[in-house]
Amino acid sequence: MIRKGREYYSRHYETAIELYKKGLSIKETADKLRLSYSCVYHWIKGLRKPEKGNLAEFEKFLKENGPTAAIEIEERFPKHNELFLTATRRGLPVKRYVLSRKFKGFSVFYFIDGQEEELKKRIKELFDKYKELRERLINAIK
Repeated sequence: MIRKGREYYSRHYETAIELYKKGLSIKETADKLRLSYSCVYHWIKGLRKPEKGNLAEFEKFLKENGPTAAIEIEERFPKHNELFLTATRRGLPVKRYVLSRKFKGFSVFYFIDGQEEELKKRIKELFDKYKELRERLINAIK
């Protein structure tokens, strides 16, 4: 069998355990989920658990937190650009919106399909804060 990637395995772990508890053999469970016998054996015997892939965590984070600026996720997902590109290639609903570079870490926002209105609201808030700060700086110089 061809290795399918961390996300695929982590999605099927709980199902494999449940099927085995319902009476299916390791081989039947592996065949049903289209996983290798070795993989399911290690899960059932408690020798190994699948790691959650960073891509799945990235998507989950965006679903829970809404549109987020790159600077706000860099610590948790240092390779956010690579995650976005991989998500795009795999057809996941992760999107990116890019503003002018003058906004530095706030120039790139990641979001999930369906969060466009929330993205507009957050970008408007960013522009409002930028405008307010700019006015304060101008007034401080006078």
